[in-house]
Amino acid sequence: MSILETILVFAVIPLAIYGLFALLTLRSRFAGRPRYRPGQAWEYPPTWWSANSASAGDSHAAGETATPSTVRGGASGRW
Repeated sequence: MSILETILVFAVIPLAIYGLFALLTLRSRFAGRPRYRPGQAWEYPPTWWSANSASAGDSHAAGETATPSTVRGGASGRW
């Protein structure tokens, strides 16, 4: 093996693979929409988030009586 082949195999090819992965991971940062920064106006509709999707249903619609939820969940532990 010549010195040129050695450099190609052990330096250029690994650097090309690292460069390809770097471009693939940074692609979304360059092509994506700008991120929200503190102090900017919020221009998006509000989103309701619930960690338990079963409890986020329409159980509080007008005219329904309040019944206890059968959905169990949340954090628990013994200290």
